[in-house]
Order: sequence, then structure tokens, then C-alpha cells
Amino acid sequence: MLLQLTLLCLTVSAAIAERFPVEIAQFDAVATAQHAIRQDVDESYRLPTETVPSHYTINLWTEVHEGKVDFHGSVKIVLKVVETTDTITVHNRGLSITFAILERIEEDSFSIVEEPTWSLDVQRELLIFQFTSPLELGNYELTITYNGRLQTSTSTGFFRKLYREENNVQRYIASTQFQPTYARMAFPCYDEPSLKATFTVSITHHSSYNAVSNMPLDGEPVPDIENPDFVTTHFQPTQIMSTYLLAFAITNFENKKAANQQIHARPDAIEHTEFALQVGVDILYAFNVYTDISYYNYKPQIAQIAIPDWGTGAMENWGLVTYGEPVLLFDPTVNTYRTMTDIVTIIGHEYAHQWFGNLVTANWWQYIWLNEGFATLYGYLGAHLAYPEDNYLSLFQPHYVLPTLRSDSSDSTRPMNWNAATPAEISALFDGVAYGKAGCILNMFRVVLGENSWRAGIKKYLQSRALATATPDDLYTGLQEGLSDDLSTLPEGSTVKETMESWTTAAGYPVLNVRRNYLNEDVLISQGRFFADRVSTNDHVWYIPYNFAHEGNASFELNSFDWLTTRAARLTIDVEPEQWLLFNRQQFGFYRVNYDTRNWRLLTDALIASSASFHPQNRAQLIDDAFYLARANQLDFSVVLEMMFALRNDHEYLPWAAGNNVLTYLYNKLRGTDNYEPFTLYVNELIEEIYHTLEIVTVDENESLQQKYIKQTISWWACKIGTADCLTKTKETLQEAVRGNVIVHPDVSSIVYCYGAHSATDQEFVWLYQRMFNSKNPAERTLLIDAMGCSQQNNQLTAFLTTSIGSGVGVQVNYYDSERTRVIQAVYSGSRTGVDALIEFLNDWADEVIYRLGQPVFNNAIAAIASRTNTPDELSRLKELFDTVQSLAPVAVIEAALATVQANFDWHGSLEGLIVAEFLKIFFNGNKI
Repeated sequence: MLLQLTLLCLTVSAAIAERFPVEIAQFDAVATAQHAIRQDVDESYRLPTETVPSHYTINLWTEVHEGKVDFHGSVKIVLKVVETTDTITVHNRGLSITFAILERIEEDSFSIVEEPTWSLDVQRELLIFQFTSPLELGNYELTITYNGRLQTSTSTGFFRKLYREENNVQRYIASTQFQPTYARMAFPCYDEPSLKATFTVSITHHSSYNAVSNMPLDGEPVPDIENPDFVTTHFQPTQIMSTYLLAFAITNFENKKAANQQIHARPDAIEHTEFALQVGVDILYAFNVYTDISYYNYKPQIAQIAIPDWGTGAMENWGLVTYGEPVLLFDPTVNTYRTMTDIVTIIGHEYAHQWFGNLVTANWWQYIWLNEGFATLYGYLGAHLAYPEDNYLSLFQPHYVLPTLRSDSSDSTRPMNWNAATPAEISALFDGVAYGKAGCILNMFRVVLGENSWRAGIKKYLQSRALATATPDDLYTGLQEGLSDDLSTLPEGSTVKETMESWTTAAGYPVLNVRRNYLNEDVLISQGRFFADRVSTNDHVWYIPYNFAHEGNASFELNSFDWLTTRAARLTIDVEPEQWLLFNRQQFGFYRVNYDTRNWRLLTDALIASSASFHPQNRAQLIDDAFYLARANQLDFSVVLEMMFALRNDHEYLPWAAGNNVLTYLYNKLRGTDNYEPFTLYVNELIEEIYHTLEIVTVDENESLQQKYIKQTISWWACKIGTADCLTKTKETLQEAVRGNVIVHPDVSSIVYCYGAHSATDQEFVWLYQRMFNSKNPAERTLLIDAMGCSQQNNQLTAFLTTSIGSGVGVQVNYYDSERTRVIQAVYSGSRTGVDALIEFLNDWADEVIYRLGQPVFNNAIAAIASRTNTPDELSRLKELFDTVQSLAPVAVIEAALATVQANFDWHGSLEGLIVAEFLKIFFNGNKI
């Protein structure tokens, strides 16, 4: 109780006695696309084609400085009637229209047509203006005045956020997120990407605040005639663009400048924007050179702004890029190399959009991969171009290729080209297919076509469609022209369109099956769609680019390619029977490769004998392919477990990134069971040699980015399996930090704080909490929240969980809403001790959790507990929780949780589970490989 009171007394802001909404999840680049395979869409959601816009003049009035959510607005839409009609239809969501008038434009004169009536199709979000007689063809201006409300429960449309200043005063700000269909929440508009126009924005706000938008100011803010405490900020007209790229923010932020770039953040965080500002300068320059199309040909400046409590999202608004604070603010004294990597690659992603999405926009949402796929790839390529010494492009494999191969292997995944009509359907398209898969496919063709031809084709694509919209055919045309007369890189007789469409129109991806005839030099290759849970036939034929290396010619250069354009083919390869054969050098191709049993054995033996004989990306590929092929019952799982022994002598991050995924899977299956101890010995065998080469609680200034990644991976596993040296060093390092009240080097802080918290005294735990509480850096706060979830002390975890709901009279907290949910996640993710603490907490506070954090948070907590339930005793505790909470847990949630637990139990009796158990038994008894 003393610890709980200590934590609660440290907090300083009033508890908010309301239901806390769950923050909208940011687009997940590697999320599984959960779509039924269908293509019918309701075209009635699309706007009629009789009118098209050309310019918007938008005036807004807000009192957000006082936290007020009501705002007023007017919009003048210059439009053209291209077909006779007696209605004008635009989009509107949640805005209350107060007045409308239509004027005819003839040369420079305006004449009133009429004040139309209007109606709203709420389901389709269509605002329909009805005129008494048909409108003649020509130009008009439609003026609409309206009232609206800033969003407070979502971060979409025109929304309000708050932050706390040093003196704990709450400050409110307003910002926007219009992609994909949210501009209609701020002003009535033609909210479809192909209906581009120019925009002139003016915003009336309190004089203590300032406003920013896509364009520079048009003069100084003008005092408001009706209220001297307010001013109106006018902005220059924009370039022609889609509605979803318009942006503005009203804040009390400060800014920094460099070249033609600016960056905006709250006053107590502006000093932490220097890094992101310089990254923006460097990456924009790299893209200007790479595309040979200067950004400044179309925009006079670019600004970035850090939005508080906006998670890790970002949005590429043309000229005003918005970010959640964790991916823009960087304090080198507390932020890790991972935060730095996120900032660099996310700025790369958003700046790539200035060309791919802003300059050239996907014609309709079904082609959103034209925007997001390029930005995903060029987020890493742009970072690599700007900072080649850090080799950011190599991280594309563990961050996107491997995760996307995992997520795109279900029968519910969609093709890259996929139509949508309703706002919900459109939002669902921003998934792992649009981001991860599209980025991987584009990278594959970048490699195959060759960098010079690819860049030439991209330049033609961008130039031909500049300020317009595009379909995949436009991209194919540009790339075809970029090849010029050199068509040797394509399958014989094929075009870029035919080749790429074999990938963009099909769901999933192929597995390339390789079967050797060891009596001669024949090799049979065949293709079929890869499914994560079964072997299946498939009618689709991909045009698969391939190459290979073998023991007699172990070259992994990306200098030659052939194509499989049929179901199967016979090759003749000069490789000796006792030598290994490997396809897909550097895993450039987006597919898996399966071999006959003998070749898998040859590859495994060679990897274990000398992993350095293979390219790091191929070492990662082999582990990942073997693992998922085994899980799909296409390979014996013992091959995976044996191949993992190659990691014993591997000091590269990429193979360990793949191996880490395998170990995490096995840990989740085996923790708490009889096979857990053999598993820990197995992990120790893999990490022991490399662990002793690492200084896990200190950082050498000469460590490379990749070395930092591998050090964290190895040290996490060392501490997770209870290595005494790791636990002792992290504990002592935390104790030293507490005694001296000093920070731990950020690049080792996650491991030190987490495993230091394992056995932390109450004083040490409170120290961690107080650091989090006092921190104004969102990434550091998240790291510390996660670390406190690692505690093994029930009383500490209970007190920590209590702060998430601010329970009790007079209790005060200073969390953002999203951080409250993060506390719950940190505790159940920390260990089984945390899971048990959460169960006890929910037994007492389930109703408060639902009230404060929302039903989805409670439901997700139940699902997380179930996924971590491996034994009958743990199941009993879960069932006792269900008995306690009763109807607070929906029946469907309980049924899903029990099904998850049963699947965990069933795994041990599956072929995979039995193979793992037998392997670990043999290993435990001393028969090591």
C-alpha cells in the first residue's frame, strides 16, 4: 500500500472522470490484411460526375486555445458544371450547414443563381444541393457556411489534442488528418483523390496562438475586426492537389528553420527537433537528386510538426507533414538508436510521398499501393541515400520483407489492386498489402530491372503524371520506357505490365519448389501459392525472377536473373551432388523457397560449419523460410531447430532477426511447461559465445547501427532465460543510476531498466516511475512504462496498474490516454508474473478498466492473457477471472479466449510440438549438434 500511495502521490494532473476512448490504431505496415476475397463495391458512394472543383477558399474560426470544440467555417468552391444537372453533390460528415448560395462566374463577374435547398445522405456522407432548374454548363462558385466540432475521441478530420506544460498547465491544440476520407469532417468538399483543386486557407484564432498550413503565410496575421483578442492567419494558395493532402494546425508551438524547411513543436520540446530538421534537409536533398525532379519546383517550403498524443503515426500532407511526437522528437540523452532509426525511415517515408502520392496521386483508393508501396521502399532507400554509412537499406529485410511474408500467407489476404467504396472499406485498404507487400514487390522489380533503368522509368512516370493522378498502367508505361531497348531483363516476349500484373492482381505470393536429381545435373523448379497453414494447389502463375548460388560458385551478387513463367521448368545446373544449392540471392524476390530434404541437409550443414559462407540476408532467409515451411507442414521442424545452431557463430543482425522470431515463437509455446528448461539450455547454446563478446550495459561510440541491434537482441535473450551475468549487470547498473540519479545510456536503457526492474526495490521502482512521470519525451516515457511492466514484484505491478485508471478519490495522473493502455500492455507483456498480476487486478477493477479505458482495452487484455496461458493451473486462474467479471466479458470474448488456450494445449500433441519436444529432450540429455 505504501508503494501504491507513493506512486499516486507523484502524479500531478487531475484524473479525468470520463470514459477514455481507445486511440485509433495507426496504419500497421505489417498487419495481416483481413479481407474476404470479394470485389463487389457499392458505386453509389462515389460522387456524381456532372460537376468538378477547381479551387476552394476556406475560412475557419476556432477557440481551441480554451479547449472549446465548436468551430465555424465557410467554404467557397469554384466548380465547373460539365453535364447538365439540377443538383450539386459534395461530401460532408458531421458538419451542420447554415447557409448556401450559388453564383455564376462569367469572366470576372459573379451573378447570383439561387440559394439552394439541401439534404444529407448520412449513410453515404453526401451533401446534395437542389436547384429549381437545371444548371447550364460553365463555371460557378458555391458558398457554404457551417458549424462543426473538433474530434476528441479520434485523431481524424479536424481534431483536438492536449499536452501539459512544465507548470502542468494544460494546453489544447487543433490539427488535421484527412486521409483517406476525413477532409469532409472539416469542410464540405469533393473528397475523392482524383478531384484535385487548389486551396486558399484562412484561420481565425486567438492571438496567443499561431496557425500553420501547407503553404507559407500570406502576410502577417490580421487583427480580427469583431474581437481584438483574435487574429486571422492567411496562407498562400496551394498547388493543385487532392483534398486529403490539405492540412492545418492551430497551436502555441515554436519553430526552427533550416534552408527552406521548418519544424514545429510545443515550446518545451522544440530543442529536441534539431535531429529531425536536419534529417528532413538531408533526405529531401537525396530525393531531389535521385528523382531529378526538385521538390521546390512545386512547393516553396516544407514543414514538419510534432502532434502530442498522436501515437507513432505520420501523414505526408504536401508541404506540412504531421507526426506523432515519438517519431519526430529526438533527445540524444534519453532516446535510443531505435528511435533514431524510426525517425530517419519515417521521415524518408513521408518525404518520399511528396513525389509518390502528392505530385502523382493514385487515381482511386484501389491503387493506394502506388502511394504507400513506394513510400515504404523509399523510406529505407532514402535513408540509405542520405546516410550510406548506416546501411539503412539492409534493415528493409527484417522490418518489411520477413514480416510481410508472414502476414501475406493467409487465404484472407487481398491482392494489391483491390476496389473499395465505403469509408470503412477504403480505410481497410491501408494495410500490410498496401505498405509492406507493395514495397517488397517494387523493390524486387527495382533490383531485377536494374537501378539505372528503374530510375529512368520512375522519372518518366513522375514527369508524365505530375500534378495529376495515376493508375498502375501509368507506372508500367513509365518503367517500360525506362528500359529503352534493353528488354533482356524481362521474360522473353513479355512487357513490364504483363510481368508486374502477375504480382499486383493476385492475392498472396508463391513458394518456389526446388527438387534436385542427384544422379545428374537436372533441377526441377515449380511454383504454387504459399499458405501458412497448409499445402494447396493454385491456378495462378506468377512471373518469378530467380537466381541461384551453389557451393562451387558461391556468389551472391545481384547480377543475373532468369524467369519462371510456367508452373514448372527443368534446369541444368553444374553443381556436384555433395554441394548445396541456394535460390534467391540476398532474398531480392518476394517468395519462399523450399528444397528437397537432401539439399536442406546440405544447406544446414554448410551454415553450421561456416555461416559466413552465405550472405547475411540469405542466412536470414534460410531460417525464416525453413521455419514457416515447417509450420505449414512442408518441412520437418527439426530442420529449423538444427539450422538455428548456425547462429552460434553468427555475429550479424539480419540472421539473428530471423532467429529471434523463431525463439519467440518457441518461448511462447514452452514457457511454463516441462520443456521450458531444455529450451533455455538450447537458447544459451545459441547465444553463449556471442554474448561474452558484448558489453551489454555500456556503449562504445564506434558501435555501428547493426551492432546495436544485435547487442540488444542477444542481451534480451540472455536476461530472458535467466543468465546470471546479464541479470546481475542490469541490476547493478540500475542501482548505480538510482544512487546517482543519473540516466543510463539510451542504447542500453531498455534492457537495463527492464531487467533491472525484475528485482528492483520499491525505491528503485519508484525512481523509474518518477523518471517516466517527469519526462516530457514520449518515446522515453513509453520505454519506461514498458520497463516497469518487467517487474517481478506483485505489489509494484498492482500499484502500477492502478495508475492506469487513476482509481480512488483525489488520485491524479499525468498519462496521455494512449499511455494508460500502454501500462496494461506492459504488464502482461513483461512476464507471466505480470499476467497473474493483471488477472488479480481485473478481478478487483474490471468495471473501472472498462469505464476508464474502454471495452476494447478490456477485451484485448483477456485475449492477451489467454495467449499466454500454457498450463492447467494458468487456465484455472483465467476461468476464475471469468467467474468474477461475469457479463463484463462478452460471451464472444470468453469463447475466443478459451479457444486460444485450447490451441495452446493442443500444440503439444501436434506433430510440430512432438518434434520440438523430442529434439529438446535429445539436446537436454547431452546429444548436442
